[in-house]
Amino acid sequence: MTDTTDQELITAGLAGIRRKHRLLAAIFAIYIPAVALLYFLQLPNWLIMGTAIVLICLGIVIAFIIGLAPCPACGKLFHVRGMGGSIFTGTCMHCGITLKQARMNYEL
Repeated sequence: MTDTTDQELITAGLAGIRRKHRLLAAIFAIYIPAVALLYFLQLPNWLIMGTAIVLICLGIVIAFIIGLAPCPACGKLFHVRGMGGSIFTGTCMHCGITLKQARMNYEL
């Protein structure tokens, strides 16, 4: 493979990680307004609780997917190093590539 192809693969992989981060942020942003809206519409409690539980479970699943995402540059887990890690980091815990750095390199 050429360096351009490698850079494109890395950029595409990091774009996928950014997309997953945005999806998790959307779940966080939607949770309280959705449950509050259902409550104020005076819908049955089972529907309100069911919606809340589904959104929480969806957030947990997405967080696990983010946590297990491999770094496209080094191939190791992007968000985990040893026994510690954070799904909110924007930097690979192993090679140090950042989500913003790859975006800036792609735009140049």
